[in-house]
Amino acid sequence: MTLERAVSVAGLDGAPTVLLARPDDIRWLTGFTGGTATALFDRETRSGTLIVDGRYAGRARDEVAASGSPFEICEVRAASGAEDALVALAAGRAVGVDPSHVTAERMSGLESRLCVVREASGLDELRRVKDPVELASIRDACRIADAALSAVVADGLAGRSERAVRNRLEWEMRERGADDVAFATIVATGPNGARPHHEPGDDVIESGHTVVVDMGARVRGYRSDMTRTIAVGNLGRALAAMLEIVREAQEAGLAAVRAGTEARAVDAAARSVFAAAGVGHEYLHGTGHGVGLAIHEFPILGPSCGTRLLAGEVVTVEPGLYREGVGGVRIEDLVVVTGSDPVILTSSAKDLSCPPSAPTT
Repeated sequence: MTLERAVSVAGLDGAPTVLLARPDDIRWLTGFTGGTATALFDRETRSGTLIVDGRYAGRARDEVAASGSPFEICEVRAASGAEDALVALAAGRAVGVDPSHVTAERMSGLESRLCVVREASGLDELRRVKDPVELASIRDACRIADAALSAVVADGLAGRSERAVRNRLEWEMRERGADDVAFATIVATGPNGARPHHEPGDDVIESGHTVVVDMGARVRGYRSDMTRTIAVGNLGRALAAMLEIVREAQEAGLAAVRAGTEARAVDAAARSVFAAAGVGHEYLHGTGHGVGLAIHEFPILGPSCGTRLLAGEVVTVEPGLYREGVGGVRIEDLVVVTGSDPVILTSSAKDLSCPPSAPTT
């Protein structure tokens, strides 16, 4: 697959030589899973050089060879020598560098030593559609996250702290085969649910609360992303109404996901449910985003994104409703875009609930 990807990159418009600086781009094109590397790719020869320091050289050779990627390994003694090696390899050539992928300091240094062409790399677009191998990894990550959530909810949440639930979820994912978590797991109970990116603390889950759980696993580099809002005991009228609005909005968003549809149309479909319920002004964030090697990839399913969805890309649909002092509700699925209905990869029930009291031992 990496050879096919090299051909795709070679076909992009731009400078004859391309600098790759983001670890996810390097992994996608070379197969190298280490976090410290720089790559140069020659569009004309459809081949490149991966620059790594000695700590990663053996690993790089093995992984690049296994992937079939057309990259040679350039080993340097230390990470500090990578830039000198890069300059030597690229001397006399125009090198395309995406300014959003390197620091301003590094860009300035490169421009002082090389013929740099500032240009978008185009890799975000190429990485959108997932091949069967990528989809298999994402499916496995979703399966692991679903199983972990099921195990934790089955043991009850009442009486446990957010931090304890977070730790158990992450442990369960690793025990089930995840390489790591996809991102820092969110567990937010009661009023904390009104903070979309709440960091789990020592607050104890109580009856009558919702618990917002946003979680994902990472498998072979690829990530899953799922949010469920769990009712603990009987919810009050306000939270129950919020939950129903979000459920309807998510269903509307999912129904709009189809190849050829503009990303903003999915967002508009979910927002329309909020507007009909008189809470349109409370829609605080976009409806979704792409997922793959990175947890946030293109496209963004928001009101300003006119990009049309492509069959085979993986996106989230995740409307949320948040009220200070009350709590929050978010429901998120990860789906594969098709020419008809999306394929939903996250299978956890959306009406999860727990007993109102702490489990007995």
